[in-house]
Amino acid sequence: MALTKKIEVLENYLAQPSQICRVMFKTDIYLFFNKEFTPKNSSLNFLNILDTQTKIEKWVDHVTSRVVLKFDEGEELLGLFIDAFVEHN
Repeated sequence: MALTKKIEVLENYLAQPSQICRVMFKTDIYLFFNKEFTPKNSSLNFLNILDTQTKIEKWVDHVTSRVVLKFDEGEELLGLFIDAFVEHN
């Protein structure tokens, strides 16, 4: 899958409405990428190792679940928390 297609999959998945309480964190992830879903955004380079739509969606689900379980608003910034997942993938 080409990087532009992966970016499209990520953007569409983050924009999908959901009944899960984690949906608000999908918006935070969307905003983390500065609403710039183009190959020029180097923050999206982690998509190079995710080769299917399922893997991209699982990555989003993993990050949102980690935010729910581990993020401490009093101790860190959400952008830095998300950035750690982008860098480690």
